[in-house]
Amino acid sequence: MKKFENRIVVVTRETRLEKVLVAQNTVSQAKFYINSLGGDFGEYKEEHDQYGSSVQKARRGLEGLGNIQILDRKFLSNFIFAPGDIVVVIGQDGLVANTLKYLNGQPVIGVNPDASRWDGVLLPFEPKDAAKIVTETIAGRRKIEDVVMARAKVQNGQELLAVNDFFIGQKTHTSARYVIKYGGLKEPQSSSGVIVSTGLGSTGWMKSIIAGAGRINDSVIGRPYGGKQEADNLTEVYDEPVPMPVMAIMADAKMLNETDCFSDIDDEDEDDYHDSTLFKQMTTASVGSSRKAKRIYSTREFEREEKLSKKKKTFGPSELSKVVGKWSSTELIFAVREPFPSKSTGTNLVFGTITPDEPLKIESLMGENGVIFSDGIENDYIAFNSGAEAVIGLADKRGRMVV
Repeated sequence: MKKFENRIVVVTRETRLEKVLVAQNTVSQAKFYINSLGGDFGEYKEEHDQYGSSVQKARRGLEGLGNIQILDRKFLSNFIFAPGDIVVVIGQDGLVANTLKYLNGQPVIGVNPDASRWDGVLLPFEPKDAAKIVTETIAGRRKIEDVVMARAKVQNGQELLAVNDFFIGQKTHTSARYVIKYGGLKEPQSSSGVIVSTGLGSTGWMKSIIAGAGRINDSVIGRPYGGKQEADNLTEVYDEPVPMPVMAIMADAKMLNETDCFSDIDDEDEDDYHDSTLFKQMTTASVGSSRKAKRIYSTREFEREEKLSKKKKTFGPSELSKVVGKWSSTELIFAVREPFPSKSTGTNLVFGTITPDEPLKIESLMGENGVIFSDGIENDYIAFNSGAEAVIGLADKRGRMVV
């Protein structure tokens, strides 16, 4: 059999049993430990044996093709991949996602070690087919699909990539305080964190958030929380350009109140507004100024309606279909987990899509334990404490999955 010049890098991972053995030292101690906690040692052992068998089966098929390098996931961050490498990842899905972040265009072949246990969205191939898929990939006979990644960049230069999703919040998953900036607006918030998902990751963590929020929304009648007790702290991001017609009218009026401009508009608010002292001052400030007052009032209404339309922006199935499940989608989705309405925190900017022209910015108000981590790996993170601002958008780098 002709051998390829390409190096074949086989990425593997520890099994659950191997992780327990690190702490418990012997199989008998590991068995006692797992069973004493209500687990099934037999399940751990069966999973471990099946994974080892799958690795050996894939390896035997690949040995005749060329130079093979077995790489454990814990060495990924320090491993240097060559441009011509073919990467075979013996899953789960998370291992594929983690591997893609350390590559620079090398094709990835996902192998499912145990189809009876793992769905394997990124694991379309079986161990026995590994050699065949590698051969076809090198010969250019396999389709390769691009995988769009997300990037989080802090102003101190630190960056982190995500293949599936980002978590932005407290390391302990307690309440996180921050200012979110999106679509020309900003709002202070308190929540259990912000999730940003790629098209690939949208069927994971983000799917559970949308499913839960949708069910709660269908079940709750009225608005038992928030309402009048919640101050609307949604304001304009001042470092972004203001449309020229609005700027000209604002300069002429010099009376617009920022808080009023961004309040929700309903029938009750309209009555309060007409009875307000500010309105009376506008309409009775001086004799003959009615046209100017009317102009100011129209400007207020224009801005309030414009901001309200942004706040009330909704995303239906047709719009989300451009992202959900689409590996190469050039849009990301963000969602705020459990936003808390109060006098100092709002719940308006809690969901949206991130595009190349509209990134998401988050300014940390957390004194300590603020983090940004990706793809569920909590020990690989960027510190995100008070004073730090992160810009979340699309990464320049793309993954390449063999399908």
